Amino acid sequence: MRAVTLIVGLGVLALSAGAASAQLGNTEQKCVNKINKGVSKVHAAQGKLNSSCIKDRVSEKILDADACIAADAKGKVSGKQGKLNADDVQNCTPAPSFAYTSGVVAGSAAAQAELDLIHDLYGNPVNPNLYLCDTNPAECLCQRQVNGRINKLFRAMSKIFLKCKNPALAIGKDPFPAGAANVGEIAQCISNAGIGLSVQADTKGKVADGTQQLTDTAQQFCYANMLDEFGAGACAGSANGIALAACIRDQVECRFCNMYKAADALGAGINCATWSGEASCPP
Repeated sequence: MRAVTLIVGLGVLALSAGAASAQLGNTEQKCVNKINKGVSKVHAAQGKLNSSCIKDRVSEKILDADACIAADAKGKVSGKQGKLNADDVQNCTPAPSFAYTSGVVAGSAAAQAELDLIHDLYGNPVNPNLYLCDTNPAECLCQRQVNGRINKLFRAMSKIFLKCKNPALAIGKDPFPAGAANVGEIAQCISNAGIGLSVQADTKGKVADGTQQLTDTAQQFCYANMLDEFGAGACAGSANGIALAACIRDQVECRFCNMYKAADALGAGINCATWSGEASCPP
């Protein structure tokens, strides 16, 4: 995340002023908030599945982490997606005029964001780039410990966004007392440091805490030997645990941002590469 994000937020203000605008009614707000809550549950379920399959592979309980992830054997991800689809049918007719796609699109974006993230970090496919605990205990420990911190950081960003978006849509509440009128204003719940409820502002320090825990974990458990535990992914060649954690945070920000950009059809309301500071991030 870069210091230029306040400028991005101001740019979004300008975009919002020129866009067609209409506040959402109570029924539409309920729909949008239901869909976003469902998105957070789908991505959390996918993240847990990814971690579980990675853990089982490095412990040699299974042969293939990628096959495990694709199978979703306990139906946790598909179950959350099914609930999201049901919420869509029940709450989203007629469809809101903005900040909405559908349960299917939003849920797919949520699952894909988590899949993209592990591929960013471990490579695609994941399986060949995992270290088995029996043969490489130090590297195995690094990957397992860091993976848990990654999921916590992703969830922290998502929770902050939802706590900002709900009042942002409502009339008479911060950060938009008249009610958010378009996707440019909704996007500010991610990128505008001037809005205390935004992810960028991180007023309660949840993202900062998650980042520090990730940094501490990477410093403690990674690079104990000469092997680069994340050498097949976007963070290959990180000089130390601090650099690794900074790179991972950029990747998490990128995938979190693009998840809600797709789920809420934010379009030009935000540039995820600019906000995350990750040049390879889809804008």
